[in-house]
Amino acid sequence: MTRLAVNLLSLVPDDVGGAEEYAVRTLAAYSRHGPADLQPVLCLSEAALGAHPDLGEAFDVEVHPDDGRRRARRVLAENTWLAARTTGLAIHHLGGRIPVRTSRPVAVTVHDLQPLDHPENFGPVKAAYLGRAIPRSVTRADVVVAVSDAVGRQIVDCLGVDPDRVVTVSIGAETVASVPSVPAGPPTVLYPAATHPHKNHRLLVEAFDRVAARHPDARLILTGGRGAAEADVARAIASAEHAGRIDRIGRVPIADLARHLADADVVAFPSTYEGFGIPVLEAMAAGVAVLVADGTPAADLVQGCDAVVGAGDPAAWAEALDRLLADRDHRTALAARVLAAAQDRTWEASAAALERAWRLLLGRSAPAGRRA
Repeated sequence: MTRLAVNLLSLVPDDVGGAEEYAVRTLAAYSRHGPADLQPVLCLSEAALGAHPDLGEAFDVEVHPDDGRRRARRVLAENTWLAARTTGLAIHHLGGRIPVRTSRPVAVTVHDLQPLDHPENFGPVKAAYLGRAIPRSVTRADVVVAVSDAVGRQIVDCLGVDPDRVVTVSIGAETVASVPSVPAGPPTVLYPAATHPHKNHRLLVEAFDRVAARHPDARLILTGGRGAAEADVARAIASAEHAGRIDRIGRVPIADLARHLADADVVAFPSTYEGFGIPVLEAMAAGVAVLVADGTPAADLVQGCDAVVGAGDPAAWAEALDRLLADRDHRTALAARVLAAAQDRTWEASAAALERAWRLLLGRSAPAGRRA
């Protein structure tokens, strides 16, 4: 059996959102569908293992006695504890950057290039750190794993990475419904996203407020953790004419999110910047009609489904919501189209892509000029 190390010290339970879901679900898929002759050793914090015990049941683990919440301690652990335990092993860093000290050959997963494209969405220290760390990491990497084809193209076009070193490993759908969803309750629009600036909550609140009078039973439900735009979103809701029908319920467990999906007539996703868009795929697989903003990987997921709306156009979003809420046949037809598009997004394909990335990594040596 061939082994390699996987650095999960950046996995901080309930703190890193989609990146946490991506890591846990992709590795779980590999445990089910990956080959027995190529297995990872997971290096993660005690807190991460406690939050995701299935990882410890599926793979060998090295556990660091920390919760990973303090970045300085996490970085120190990567350059000391992790470096000592992975000497001589190929290593895959899932946290978007490569530590100063690392074994070779080395891979890194990149979720997006937002710190480079929109540094204003981060604090000045974090923006400066990631603005240096991401380009430096992809330059040092023998293999770069992108979470979507769109991110992979950005890595090649913007950072000059050889496309032969880039492998896309996207997530799959947990389960795929057999027919479109037909909720029995009042008309519901759901947006599952933390309140970060690029998630564009204000646009959706405005769009819903424009059409709420024509749909007196409709509700807008906003799930997701508190981000940098939380106060701004709260003000937008408070100033809405139909604020009483907008529920900001915060972060919810995965099981509760599945229930909200089952109750939703429409999942609206106006985010202007995404690496992939996990909630969109989840909604598609559940047979729920979706609307997404143009120019994002989420729009690629629903290509040809007539589900894309201009990212900065609240009037267009209001019109699209109005039609879906008013016309059940239109809503069901859209749900059927996105459900069909979700059929090819399987976990078997995700596991196979991860295997390709790891075998490519194991076939690499550390070229001169890119050594740790």
